Amino acid sequence: MEIFEAAVQALNDVDRAAIERVVDPDIMFVPLRSAVTGAYLGYPGIEEFLAENEARYDMFRADFDELRALPDGRVLAVGHICLRGRGSPDETRYPTAGIAAVRDGRLSSWRDYGNEAAALDSVGER
Repeated sequence: MEIFEAAVQALNDVDRAAIERVVDPDIMFVPLRSAVTGAYLGYPGIEEFLAENEARYDMFRADFDELRALPDGRVLAVGHICLRGRGSPDETRYPTAGIAAVRDGRLSSWRDYGNEAAALDSVGER
């Protein structure tokens, strides 16, 4: 869970050095927008995700209120994505929940299912 938290912080801070320390170079990163964009693969995918955030949002932050270790070693993360569109005064907050995996001490995958029930269904935990 500590690795997941460190990876989220690195992405929230757009700290590329920290991202390289805690994110696997071959990560499969599947946020909700992947339904349109496709998965973000490896460091090039993370760079594309960050560039899209910079172009679209004045603020983009993931906040997770609940982290739970699953029996298979993956992590269930439940929280919110907070964002403010470029030039907008309004902040939007929407729920998020997904499954993270770690390999060799780095975040190796993240898939956002949008809600806890769907995330748990994906791993047969509900």
